[in-house]
Amino acid sequence: MVSAAVTPDFIVIGDGLIGLSTALELSHHAKVYVAGRLCQGMASTAAAGLLIPALERLPVAARPFYADSLARFPVLVDTLNEFDPGLKLLPGLIDRSGGGEVVREADGAIDNVRLLAALRAAVSAAPSVTVIDDFVSRIEPDGDALSIRTRGGRRASARRVVLAAGAWSASIGGLPRPLPVRPLKGQMIALGATVLSRAMMGDDVYLVPRGDETLVGATVEEAGFDITVSAAGVATLRASAIALCPELADAPITRSWAGIRPATPDMLPILGPDPESPALIYACGHSKNGVLLTPATSVAVAALCLDRPTPTPVDPFSIMRFFG
Repeated sequence: MVSAAVTPDFIVIGDGLIGLSTALELSHHAKVYVAGRLCQGMASTAAAGLLIPALERLPVAARPFYADSLARFPVLVDTLNEFDPGLKLLPGLIDRSGGGEVVREADGAIDNVRLLAALRAAVSAAPSVTVIDDFVSRIEPDGDALSIRTRGGRRASARRVVLAAGAWSASIGGLPRPLPVRPLKGQMIALGATVLSRAMMGDDVYLVPRGDETLVGATVEEAGFDITVSAAGVATLRASAIALCPELADAPITRSWAGIRPATPDMLPILGPDPESPALIYACGHSKNGVLLTPATSVAVAALCLDRPTPTPVDPFSIMRFFG
């Protein structure tokens, strides 16, 4: 059990990409607890690591944050090279959506599984970070601070609590309002061939070369936290992959899996303090862009915790857009 006498400045709920990167950013300034446990199907490990802001499809007010996050990725990778020298960006994207072909040099991909492992190693090595390997079940007011309770009976308090538990964020008790974050299932497959040197995107599928495989994703299903893989889903993904890149026609399916995205009604993240409980700072609901938005989210949320201005505005992502 965490000792009540050892009180952190900040607690981060969630040990995925968003939670760990935020904890690492805060660790340079204060004592941090990270509370979470690996969940099967979590988006941080299930995704393909695409870095595609698709600014033209976003509300104008949201574009600076997405662009800023993509621009911050080289610095994040350099920071983590101490823990994984092989972690690199895969630059460029071939966009074949809409019937044409455009090469987007600024977009790309990253191995999100390696990124998560490197972040976990960096957080573990930070002397100012304590990791609580347990699920948080509830948050509670504690004077001007907030306390957390875990399923295993642990308790800790801090002046700021960051909620970054992905698709599981809404299940935590004691939140000041219903959290509009729901699980959105995505099935994926890997094909045993590498015929691309960069990621490729079509109208209904994307391809990401990784090692000796090509990752193919992803379905979009309202299926709760179900992460079973269906024969129909696998067949659809394979057919779409071959239609987009015929060179993959003879590639065997090497594996299949499903993940859970933390989706909001408008598919934009929820960032910033709750107006009724300012000690609670949201960093969740990243929908399909959790990997992409990792750097900007960690920097912005750390700034909010430290009562500093954010590098780019987070007002467009306030929870109050869902509550009038």
